[in-house]
Parts: sequence; C-alpha cells; structure tokens
Amino acid sequence: MHRTFVRCATVGLAATLAALALTGCSESEAPDCGALTVKEPWVRVAPAGAEVMGAYFTLSNTGDAKVVVNGVTSSQFDRAEMHETVVNDNGQASMQPLEKVTVPAGESIDFKPGGRHVMLFNPTQPYAAGDQVELILACGSQNAELPVAATVRAEQPGAQNEGDTARGMDHAMDHDMAPADHADEGAAADDAATAS
Repeated sequence: MHRTFVRCATVGLAATLAALALTGCSESEAPDCGALTVKEPWVRVAPAGAEVMGAYFTLSNTGDAKVVVNGVTSSQFDRAEMHETVVNDNGQASMQPLEKVTVPAGESIDFKPGGRHVMLFNPTQPYAAGDQVELILACGSQNAELPVAATVRAEQPGAQNEGDTARGMDHAMDHDMAPADHADEGAAADDAATAS
C-alpha cells in the first residue's frame, strides 16, 4: 500500500510540475496598456456632411506581456468601432467588427486602409485636414485608458499616390451599405488610378 501511495504521489507531483511548466511558457497579459504605444495615428478627412470617418495607426508593444485592446472611444463622435476588412473566397470584401485586438509582446499590429481600422460614427462637428481628434484605447482587464491624438489628413502618412486617398474616401462614403455590398477598397482605387 505504501508503494501505491508513493507512485500516486509521484505521478501527481509530475503532473502538477508539468502543468506549472506549461503555464510558465504561456505569454502573460498586461492588466492595463502595458508598454503599448501608438504610432502615426491619423483620421481620414471626409466630405462635408459625412457621417463616418476612418482612423488608422500602428500599435506597438515593446513589453514582455501581451496587451489586449478592448475597444476605442472618442468624445468627438457618437461611437467608435474596431473593424477588419475581410475578403471571402469569391473575392468580395466585407467588414467585420472586432471585439478585441491582442498585440503580442514585442510585436506591432497595423490599422490601415483595407485592413483593420476604427470607424468613427457621427462626428460632433466637421473636421478638416490638420484638425486633431482624440481617441481613447481601452486596454487589459482594467480597461485602462490610453489617450491618442490623431491628426485629420487627406492621405495616409507617407502615401505615394492618390490611390491611397481615394481608397479611404470610397470606404467612408460606402460604409452605410450592407457588408456584402462593400467592394474591395484597394481594387476600386487602383482601377480609378489606372483609368486616369
């Protein structure tokens, strides 16, 4: 009986140590915004009377723990939502809401036209190129706030051609359509640039 007890205790101890080792290997999560930084935040200027604008930036996590962004808000808009443009097997693009975005330790995630982005609905006033928009990112289990000052721009920082500008404008103007009606943002702008 003593041997059976020792074997069971040894097996139980080994299983516990293995579980602890696996737990130690998984990436921990920051309870707040950790070492998250936001690079090149900008908001695409929209035509007069537009009810939606798009915000873009790069999230960079230089810390040792992953950071989870739970959402974005702005007091300058009725609401803000994180979205991702997804292309299906038939080549049709649609937008899907993102509840959360996880930025692994030591990595960056881009929010850019044609990919992840933040939709800003019903601005409290018209915004022109050069204006500032404050975005608030909510991070981690504590929903810690990370304020970000984004500049309203006609084109993305470092844009080389008009196609980048047209891509965002088409997106902002067509956002109220059903998701299945969204055309690929990049293809429409590239076709327009090629035709001119």
